[in-house]
Amino acid sequence: MAEKQDLNNKISLTDLIGLNELQEMQDSFSEVASVAIRIVDSKGNKITAMSSPPSLCSEALGNAVIKEKVCGSCRPTFLGGEGIVDDDLSFECLPSLKHYLLPLKVLASSHTSLILGYMVIGPVIFMKRKTQEEFKEIAETLGVDLYQLWSLILELRVFSYRGIRSLLDMIDNLISRILNLAYAKQAMQKKISGRIFKKPAQKFPQEPKQLDEFLELFLDLIIDVTNGNMGSVMLFDPRKRELVIKASHGLPAEIVRKTVVKLGEGVSGLVAATKKSFLINEGSVDKVI
Repeated sequence: MAEKQDLNNKISLTDLIGLNELQEMQDSFSEVASVAIRIVDSKGNKITAMSSPPSLCSEALGNAVIKEKVCGSCRPTFLGGEGIVDDDLSFECLPSLKHYLLPLKVLASSHTSLILGYMVIGPVIFMKRKTQEEFKEIAETLGVDLYQLWSLILELRVFSYRGIRSLLDMIDNLISRILNLAYAKQAMQKKISGRIFKKPAQKFPQEPKQLDEFLELFLDLIIDVTNGNMGSVMLFDPRKRELVIKASHGLPAEIVRKTVVKLGEGVSGLVAATKKSFLINEGSVDKVI
């Protein structure tokens, strides 16, 4: 437990994904969705540069009034800004111009999620764009030309409720999987280096208990990668020339205990003998199988 807490206290978003890779991933999401995206850490500090910044944001940088009255609301209050977050984890910088927050988190334990930062998506227009006349008062408050402001507003993408939820769910599913796999990999590497490879000369864990822990971590990672619901790790005994199950997930205990496969026999034995992987499903069966 102490080891896991130590890892949680020190870990940051860029520890799991390099800054360049994080920026490239964000740029890809932004390009596909045609929206501005940026990432901040759990305290609101900028991590990445904004992808696809709209002209409204670019114009704000050169206009002191807009920068003061609009850009201060570009972050929510709990991250050091002025935006008021609603139940949908969204906030406004101008009336009807929304930003959506997507927590970037990893599953630190079966009961605990660790938030490493937030992806901020927006500004976008939710449901319906206001008329040009409705922006007249806003333009006067900001001291800008109504037609200029309206032209900037027209550049922003309009999302329906279903549309924005689908976008957020898609990004969340992808980035959550990437982050949790990176976190699991780091946790596994830390566990291996701290508990298994105690002697520099050792290449593999020797003690049965440590080996079992390693294989369980390895299998958990593979199950997550493949989105599977069951699997096993078999080890080859060169003396007996057979494979036995050393770690399993979702398999009956009796099968785990009794399964023994000779080298070259069955799918597992063939994989071990040829040192090649095979894809087997209803739509695609390897010709060798």
